[in-house]
Amino acid sequence: MFSNHPVSLFSQISNRITAAALLATTLSVTAWAQTNPFAAPAAKVQYAPDRDYDLQNVRVITRVDYPNRVIYGRTQNTVSPLRSGLRELRFHRGESVIVSACTLNGKPTEFRVDGEFVHVQSSAPLVSGKPVLAEITYTSGSKQGGTFGSGSGGFHWLSGSPSNPTRVGFWTQGESDFNRDWAVTWDYPNDFATTETVTTVPAEWNVVGNGTLISDVPVKGGKMRTVTWRMPQPHATYLLSLVAGPLDMQTAQWEDVPLLYVVPRGRKALIPDSFSDTSDMMTFFSKVTGVKYPWPKYSQNAMYEFGGGMENISSTTLGERSLTDARSGFRNMASLNAHELAHQWFGDLVTCKTWGDTWLNESFATFFQALYFEHSRGKNAYDYEMDGNKDSYVAESRRYKRPISTNFYADPDNMFDSHAYPKGGVVLHTLRRKLGDEAFFAGIKRYLTVNRHRPVETQDLIKAMTEASGVNVQPFFDQWIYKPGHPVLDWSYSYDEAAKEVVVSVKQTQDTKSGTPIYDVDTKIGVVVGGKLTRVPVTLDAPENTFRVPAPVKPDVVLFDVDRDFLREIAKEPYSTEAEYLAVMQYAPSAPDRQAALERLLAVNKGNLPDATIDAVVTTLRADGSRFPAFESVTNLGALKRESLRPFWREQLTHPDFARRAQAVEALGKLTPTEDDTRALRAVINNTAPYRAITAALRALAAWDPKGNADVVAKAAAMPSLREQVREVALPLLAKSDPETASRLAMGFIEPNNPVELRAVGIGTIGSVSQKDDKNAQGILLSALKEKDVTLVLAAARGIAALGNKELLPELKALQTTPPPGGGRFFRAALAAYILELEKAS
Repeated sequence: MFSNHPVSLFSQISNRITAAALLATTLSVTAWAQTNPFAAPAAKVQYAPDRDYDLQNVRVITRVDYPNRVIYGRTQNTVSPLRSGLRELRFHRGESVIVSACTLNGKPTEFRVDGEFVHVQSSAPLVSGKPVLAEITYTSGSKQGGTFGSGSGGFHWLSGSPSNPTRVGFWTQGESDFNRDWAVTWDYPNDFATTETVTTVPAEWNVVGNGTLISDVPVKGGKMRTVTWRMPQPHATYLLSLVAGPLDMQTAQWEDVPLLYVVPRGRKALIPDSFSDTSDMMTFFSKVTGVKYPWPKYSQNAMYEFGGGMENISSTTLGERSLTDARSGFRNMASLNAHELAHQWFGDLVTCKTWGDTWLNESFATFFQALYFEHSRGKNAYDYEMDGNKDSYVAESRRYKRPISTNFYADPDNMFDSHAYPKGGVVLHTLRRKLGDEAFFAGIKRYLTVNRHRPVETQDLIKAMTEASGVNVQPFFDQWIYKPGHPVLDWSYSYDEAAKEVVVSVKQTQDTKSGTPIYDVDTKIGVVVGGKLTRVPVTLDAPENTFRVPAPVKPDVVLFDVDRDFLREIAKEPYSTEAEYLAVMQYAPSAPDRQAALERLLAVNKGNLPDATIDAVVTTLRADGSRFPAFESVTNLGALKRESLRPFWREQLTHPDFARRAQAVEALGKLTPTEDDTRALRAVINNTAPYRAITAALRALAAWDPKGNADVVAKAAAMPSLREQVREVALPLLAKSDPETASRLAMGFIEPNNPVELRAVGIGTIGSVSQKDDKNAQGILLSALKEKDVTLVLAAARGIAALGNKELLPELKALQTTPPPGGGRFFRAALAAYILELEKAS
C-alpha cells in the first residue's frame, strides 16, 4: 500500500497557504500526530487470531445495485477443519453486512451473528481434514468504503458527477481488514486461499478482478453483465479486489504475462506516460529477486476517489489523480507504480503473518522502489530516495519510536507508518551494504523461494538471509528491527600535523533509556586530498569512537559514513568553512551530501561569497546536466540575485530536468527584467513546455510587469493542462492585473458541465475578484460547498477565505463535522487553514 497526499488539495492551497502553515495546521487537527499509538493504554499486545480451519477457496458472488448503493452477495468458503469435533465455523463480517441465510455443503443451516463474526452451525461434528463448503448470503452497502487508513469500510461507491456521467462504479479496499464488508470470509493474513469473484454489474460497466478472466457474459435482458475472475494461486484474503465502472482499457504483454492498463473513461491518452515503464519494472524485479513475476496477469487500475495505491493480488488499484502526462515530468507515476509492483513479490507472494510484521510488506516495497530508481535513473535518484526516506522517518521519530517489528500496537492501521515504510526501507539498504549485493540478493531469492504462497514472520527472513549469506544476521535484526530508535551521531575531525593523521571522533548521542541500543555498524571514512577521495573502513561500536587515518597532508575535507551505508541522524553540522562546503559539494559521492553542502555554502556570510567561489559553484552545476541531476535544487543560488549569473540561468532554461528549468525561470524572475528575458519567459508559455516552467514564468512576468504581461497571463488562463495546473496559477494572477477578464473567465469555468478541475479553478477565483458583500459570489461559493466532490468543496473554501466575509465562517466550520466524501485528514487540515485565514480577515 502506498498512501499519498491528494494532489489536488495541496496544489490548490499552495498559492495561498505556505507549506509550513499547512503542516502546522495538519498537526493541530489530526489526532494521529498528537498521540503515540504504540504506548499504553492505547496499545496492547496483539497476536494472530486462532484458526479453526484451513481456508482453501473463496468464491464471492455479488450483484450490484448502484442506484440504491446495495450489493447482494453470497460468499462460498471451502474450508478444511484443523480439529475434529467442531460444531461451528466462524467468518469475519463487516458491520454493514446483513446475513440472511447460510448453508453447509449445500444444506440450509443455522447461524448466529456475534460482533465481527458470523458463526455457521453444523448439525454434526466436523472431521479434521475433510473439506466442507460454507455459503453465506447477505446484503451490504449502508457503509461507504474509503481509501486505506480512513477506517470507512471496504466497498467504495463512486459519488458521481453531473459533469461526468461516466464517473460511476465502485472499488474495494481490503487492507487491513475491510474486505469483510463485501466478502464474508476469514479476513486475517495468517491463512491463504485461492479465490474467485462472480460480479454482476450494469451492462455498460467493466469489471477487473484478480487472476484470470474466466468469462464476461450479458445477463438476459441486456441491462446487466456478469464477469468472473479466478486466482488459482493462494493468497491472503485482504488482497482480494474488484474495480468496476465505465473504464478505458489497454492491453500489453510482458513475456507470457498479459498486462492491463485501466483508467476512467476518457483518460486513455494518459496511459503511455503513466504506465509505459511497467514491463521494464517487471523485468528488473524478476531479475534482481531471482523469482519471475508470479501471477497470471498484472493490471493497474486507476480509479476515481482512490488515494495512493493498493497491491491487490495481480490487480493494483491506483488513484486516478496519480495519472500523468509528459509535461508534468518524467514518468511521474514511476515511484508509485514501482512500489505497488514490488508488493506483488513482497506482500502478495509472501505476506506478513501478523500486522506487527507489516514491514515485511511495506519496507520491502519502499526499498525495491528505490532500487528500481537506481536501475532506471541512476545512483543520484537512489541516494535521494534513501535520504528522503531517512528524513520522513526521523520526523516521525520526534513523536514516537517503536521497533520496526512489534506486536504492541493499538490498531493494525497504526502499523502503516514511517517506521514500516521509510525506516524499514533504509534499514534494508543498511543490510544490503553490510552483506554486499551478491549475498543480499541471494538471501532475498531464498526468502521468496522457500516461503512463496504462505504467511511469513521476521524470523523467516532472518533464516533465509543467514542460510544464503553464511552471515548470522540475528544480531543485525536485534538492533535494527527489534529495538526502537536509530543512531544519532555527533562527529568531528582534526588534522594531527605531527603524526600525519586525520583524527575522527564519533559519539553516539541517541537516548538509550527506552531500549535504543548503542549501534555496532561497519562504515567508511572518506578523506579528500587534492580533489581525490580515499575510503577507509571503520567500525562504529561504542558510545565514543576515535579513528586515526594516515594522511600525508591536511585534507580538503573528511566525510564520515562517506557512502551513507547505514541509517543515521547527524546531530550537529561537522563543517563550518567555505572551503569544506565547497569540497563536499564537488567531491562527495552522495548527491544529498552535495546538495546540502551547496545550500550551506550559499548561506556562508549570508551569500556574500567571492566570485571565485560562485564560479566554482556554476562550473559544478554546469557539469550536472543529467535528467536526474545530483543537485535537486538551485533555488538558493537564484536567491542571491547575482546579475553575473544571468547567462547561466538562461542556459538552464533548456536543462533536461524540469525542476531545474523552473528554478532557472524563478531565478531570472528575481533579477531586473530585460527585454531578452521577458521575451524568453513569454516564449516559455506555450502548449508543449513543462507545466512547472510555465507557472514559474507566469509568476515572474506578473511580478515584473502585471499590466504589460496581462495578455500572456490571459493566454495561459485559457490554456488547458492536466488537472488545470496552468489555469490554477494563471487565473489568480490575472485577477490582480485584469479582474474584469478574470471574473468573466471564472464565471465560464464554473458551469456545471465543465470538468471538475476547471470548475474548481473558477470557484476558487470567484472570491478574489468579488467584493465581500457580493451576494452572487456568496451564492456561488455556498452552493459549491454543498458539492459531493472534495476538490470543488475545497475550492469553495478557498474562495470564501479570499472573499473575506466573516459571515460565511459558520458555513466553513460546519464542514469540519460533515466533510464531503473523501474529505480525510488532509482535507480537514486545508479547511482549518482557510478558516484561520478568514478569521484573520479584516
